[in-house]
Amino acid sequence: MKNIILGIHDGHNCGATLVIDGKIFSSICEERLSRKKNDTGYPKMSIDFLKNHAGIENNDISSVVYASLFMHRSSMLENKLKWYKVGIREQKRDEKEKKSKLLNKFIRRKKERIRNVVNHLKINEKKISFIEHHLCHLAAAYYTAPKYFANKKILGLTCDGAGDGLSATVSKCSSGKIKRISKTDRHASLGKIYSRVTTLLGMQPWEHEYKVMGLAPYAKYENYTDILKVFNKLLKISRNSLKFQKAGNLSTNYCMKHLNEKLAYKRFDNISGALQFFTERMLITWVKNCIKKTKLNYLVCGGGVFMNVKANMLIANLPEVKRIYVMPSAADESLSIGAALHKYYEVSKNKKHEKSSINNLYFGKDFDRKSELKAIRKLIKNKKFIIFDGEKINLNKKIANLLFNNKVIARSAGRAEWGARALGNRSILARADDVNNIQKINNMIKKRDFWMPFSPLILKEDFKKYFKDPKKINPKFMTFAFKTASKNLKHLIAASHSNDQTIRPQIISKEDNKSFYEILKNYKKLSGMSVLLNTSFNLHGYPIVNSPFDAVNVFLNSGIDGLALNNFIVLRKQV
Repeated sequence: MKNIILGIHDGHNCGATLVIDGKIFSSICEERLSRKKNDTGYPKMSIDFLKNHAGIENNDISSVVYASLFMHRSSMLENKLKWYKVGIREQKRDEKEKKSKLLNKFIRRKKERIRNVVNHLKINEKKISFIEHHLCHLAAAYYTAPKYFANKKILGLTCDGAGDGLSATVSKCSSGKIKRISKTDRHASLGKIYSRVTTLLGMQPWEHEYKVMGLAPYAKYENYTDILKVFNKLLKISRNSLKFQKAGNLSTNYCMKHLNEKLAYKRFDNISGALQFFTERMLITWVKNCIKKTKLNYLVCGGGVFMNVKANMLIANLPEVKRIYVMPSAADESLSIGAALHKYYEVSKNKKHEKSSINNLYFGKDFDRKSELKAIRKLIKNKKFIIFDGEKINLNKKIANLLFNNKVIARSAGRAEWGARALGNRSILARADDVNNIQKINNMIKKRDFWMPFSPLILKEDFKKYFKDPKKINPKFMTFAFKTASKNLKHLIAASHSNDQTIRPQIISKEDNKSFYEILKNYKKLSGMSVLLNTSFNLHGYPIVNSPFDAVNVFLNSGIDGLALNNFIVLRKQV
């Protein structure tokens, strides 16, 4: 009998994961189905999708496990301003709040969450359990890490805004077991400082932190030293300490008013630069302390702070770090994966967790010819479009040819990627050597901020032409930035950061994505280059497409030259 575990995350960017006998069968975020960016709450559509995808019934599910012991209602998570109009007065008031009141709130929410599952799946509530937030983050990273981590003693790190009262943890991991040795509470949160500054800069917290990171290289150190002092008075980490600490009396949970006052009239690029520098310095000090204390130099990392690819690059380059793995899309969308995998190894006699190691993130659904025909039905007879049928021509060669001729092609083919990054199957593609493609794509569809870079897709066998990878990260998931090899910068000028020439690459192998590998190989034959520009296939402010119907809708509401599906290419006729 199969051990089928359903992991549920019902917070920000909610979703669900199905683990069958220790392997991730499928995982999806609710936003891909609801079409509501960073959707929150109980992920009913995701759960129904997973059941349908796996062909299982409610009574086939062995266990249901919630990520996080406590989770706020959707109304609290969606109205983010409630979290940010706070200062020392609110901190003192909340410090006086009775523990009994908080306990009652916890109990009420636990009952509500159990009731959601029971009412939906009609299963016995004894099958439902809960796993602590940061344990889920680490479990997602530890159990999915490359197989060469499996027999090592591992240093496990988590860092985020907060979850279940914590903002960072340090653990020792070995033989499938996790032993926590340190924890930092939510009042000394590096992630909270980053999200609050994101808000002050007029961007969406819990979403646009990457924009702040992208803006940071435009600032010079000598121009933001005074801003650094503001952050230094909020948070510190002592020599040899495994915990972040408040630098004063003010909790990072209540620092919004303080930051607003201290950063008023400061240049937005200098604020970004100071924040990024501060974050990098804090993380590097922390990691060094943890390695020195534990004597462990194989690292696995999870939590939203590790979505910062620039910081990850610097950590990876530390001489103290031998190997490092960062959970792909390490923010809260990874929690359902961690919950399901932790539950499996908690109850399983088999502790050889290399079976959970992931080679790719194509956890979504593929779509057949019939579904695609339904989606493009109205376009077939429309004289504005040319339809190429995969039963008559080699579509991958055609896509490569179109890209070589500087067409912008959106691809929705194969199983959808899980997580925040488009990894070729739900991507917009273009030549990476033409800098004009940045503005072209922004005008067509993306409407990205001018300072934000696109990313490159690179053939695995040729990646050494474009960047060095001394720690053998083998970047499949866009979790690290790299310095670009200057002599080949011209090949990916449109897919690198315009100011510091760093890239956030994804290497493409035949084993992980045969179809896309074929596209890139054919493009290389035509161009002599092993790299393409990649960005997510979505309208600005909307989730990445999931189905052929989503893909057609976005295509028709944009200026993209062509749409590539599994079985068809739809090309706009030139006017």
